[in-house]
Amino acid sequence: MQERNRTNRSDDEWERKKRRFFIKKDGKIRFDWLRRFHYWWLGGRSLTRSIFRITAAWQGVLLIGGILLFCYIMAAFYTQSGEFIIRVDHSGEKRLVISDTTDFSEELISLNGTAIPDADNISIFNIDTQVAEIDGDHNGPDYVAYTFYVKNISYDPITYTYTLSIQHSTKGIDEATWVLLYHNGQQQILAKESRSGGSESQSSEYEFPFREDAGNAEQYSYNEETGIYTLTAKPFTSSKIVTTAEREELQPQEYDKFTVVIWLEGEDPECVNDILGGSIEMMMKLRY
Repeated sequence: MQERNRTNRSDDEWERKKRRFFIKKDGKIRFDWLRRFHYWWLGGRSLTRSIFRITAAWQGVLLIGGILLFCYIMAAFYTQSGEFIIRVDHSGEKRLVISDTTDFSEELISLNGTAIPDADNISIFNIDTQVAEIDGDHNGPDYVAYTFYVKNISYDPITYTYTLSIQHSTKGIDEATWVLLYHNGQQQILAKESRSGGSESQSSEYEFPFREDAGNAEQYSYNEETGIYTLTAKPFTSSKIVTTAEREELQPQEYDKFTVVIWLEGEDPECVNDILGGSIEMMMKLRY
């Protein structure tokens, strides 16, 4: 039996280890562990970049989401109870303009009233009796009021339609919303129909304000036997349209005057705790 050469075997293993440790390439000697470290470093850098890309992507998503949430919150705060917008709607030549004042120093086609945050319910008796004598945006305690003018700046008579509508409402707040609308000195009082389907009304021992300017005297009545005054509101035209009417032949350089007052009527049966936190937005649109 031939004896193994343990010395040679040991020398051979040492040579193999040396060859693995020292590598000749392109006339240079490189260390294998350096090359492996280089590969590990490249791989780690690539992984780190990937992680940073994913993190940056999520940061972008969160940033965009935060901006959208902020815009939504600002919009929610902006649309408060009683916001009112006036707009002239016509795609052709500008012939009708609106203004806060009779001199029409600014000939506009859009006006915005100031919203009232956290408006409380009031009575019609709480509204300033001179509310139609004040120009522009002039809200009172817990009611919105706006007086504006519509002028024909063309050379021909214009027939236009005005429509007061509910653009947005929440929590059934429109059920308790009342409107006082003046047009050229005559007023009408409007409210949504009661849940039973009839006109809303309220009674008082005192005479109701604005009676002398009523366009329809039948809205007011007085019972001599009981000494009770009754005010009956004109029902909204529909669930979204408060009122609409046509103004015939506004002459050149002639103007109309409007006053719109919006409030939550405390005597309305639908003015209950369920509407707390609700909001409403209305628009007066003029078409010709």
